[in-house]
Amino acid sequence: MSIKKIKKTTVVEQVMRQIKALIAYGAYKPGDKIPTELELSESFGVGRSSIREAIKIFNYMGVLRSQAAKGTFVEERSNISSESLTWSLLLGEDELNEMIDLRGSIEIWAMFKLTDEISERSSVGLSVVEELRTIVENMRRSAGKNDRAGLIEDDFQFHTIIVQGCNNTLFTSLFKTLRSFLYDEIKQSQLDYTDLSKIPAEHDLLLNALLTGEKSIVYSAYSKHISNIKERLKKR
Repeated sequence: MSIKKIKKTTVVEQVMRQIKALIAYGAYKPGDKIPTELELSESFGVGRSSIREAIKIFNYMGVLRSQAAKGTFVEERSNISSESLTWSLLLGEDELNEMIDLRGSIEIWAMFKLTDEISERSSVGLSVVEELRTIVENMRRSAGKNDRAGLIEDDFQFHTIIVQGCNNTLFTSLFKTLRSFLYDEIKQSQLDYTDLSKIPAEHDLLLNALLTGEKSIVYSAYSKHISNIKERLKKR
C-alpha cells in the first residue's frame, strides 16, 4: 500500500465541514436561522473572520442566505447553485461516455416515473405526452426544412420535458446544468445523419415506448437510443 502525504485543511474548510454536518444531521433545516457569527465562533473555537468567510462561500453556493439585521438562514434545495457542479464538469477529466451515462441515469428514472403517470392516465402524464407529441411534430417540420439548428433545439426540449415531467427539482436542476454539454452532444451526434427524418422517427419510438406503460419496453427503447448516440459520437 502506498503512503500518501497528509493534507492540511484550512480553518475555513473545517468550519464549512462543521456547518455542513449540522445541516446534514438535521440540526438546521431549510428556513431555519443558524447561530450568529459570534455564537459559531465561540462554539467552534475559531476566529469570527473564519466563520464569516465560510458563510460567504455557502451564500455563493446557495446553501445559506444572509439577510442584513435578520441573520443567516438555510436555503431550500431548489436555490442551491449549480456552479459547483458546472465547474467540476469543466475541470474534470470525465470521458464523454461518462457524461452521457450521467445524463442517461437521470433520464431513464424520469421515464420510469413518467411511465407510471401514463399508466394511471394522470393529468401530468397526459400533459407530458401531448407536449412530446408536439415536439416530435416540430422535429418532423425541422427535418423537412433541413433546419439542423431547429432539430437540435427540438431534441433538447424533448428530453428536458421528460425530466421535468417527473417533478424532481434536483433532476431538473442537474439537467439544466448539463445543458451546454447536452447541446454539444446532440449537435455532434446529429451531424452523422444524412437522412434527417430518422431523428424524429427515433424520438417517436421513445414516445411510443412510454405509451405502452411497460418499463421493460421503455428501458429497451431508451438503452438503444443512448447506444446509438454513443456509436455516432465514436465515429466522429
